[in-house]
Amino acid sequence: MNVTEYIESGILESYVVGAVSEQERREVQCLSSIYPEIQQELDQLALSLENYALLHSVEPPADLKSRIMAELTFEQSTEPIIRPMPVDFTTDRPTFKASWIVAASVGLLMFVLSFFLLARLRSNQDSLAKLQNANSSLQKEVTQLKDQQQLLALLRQPGSRTVALHGNEKAPNGDMLVFWNPKTREVAVEVHSLPALQPDQQYQLWSLVGGKPVDAGVFDATTANQQIQKLRRQIDRADAFAVTVEKRGGSPTPTLTTLLAMANVDA
Repeated sequence: MNVTEYIESGILESYVVGAVSEQERREVQCLSSIYPEIQQELDQLALSLENYALLHSVEPPADLKSRIMAELTFEQSTEPIIRPMPVDFTTDRPTFKASWIVAASVGLLMFVLSFFLLARLRSNQDSLAKLQNANSSLQKEVTQLKDQQQLLALLRQPGSRTVALHGNEKAPNGDMLVFWNPKTREVAVEVHSLPALQPDQQYQLWSLVGGKPVDAGVFDATTANQQIQKLRRQIDRADAFAVTVEKRGGSPTPTLTTLLAMANVDA
């Protein structure tokens, strides 16, 4: 993401004065928590707005309240005041033709105005749809960036290991990576290519310790290649890692007939 272009887009100014949508507000808050440059720009804009308001503030005159109260005088009257409505009988009444022309002109004007407003509405809807699509793409980029940051944090820790798993004859094009840190016991997978499964199935990672399988967590073969998935299980020991196909949610023991890949940690 280009932080400079985002700051220069004008959305931060709109956010400070409250002229953004709820989705845009969440977007700015999310990005400002990730990028210190955006948070710094928001602080400067807020300070500038506060200084501008203080600079142009005007103290009302001291006698303003008394002058207003003096103008608010009410006279009570027990009898209603009735005034005749002036009627000028000397003026000729408008003819039917003139009235029809006026009505037709007003109708035409309303039609043109309605057409103009409808065109503006469609244009605004198109612009809103484009902004929503752009915002959705930006959110996906932020999610991917967070995933990459988690991976980098895992890989930068001392002792982190990367194990490449390749599919057997049941998944000849299978390809994925396992990231594991014995000290933090964190495990993550990066799927490059795995066969699609039924909705009630999931892939399950196993840690082999002394030949015995230990559940390392379940994951999906996502359509977005190279999407990192951090597993919820923690593994402190592993001689090898293996992948099987299990029912959704995982299984306490591996189904050996669905074994797709296996690799030693030190291979």
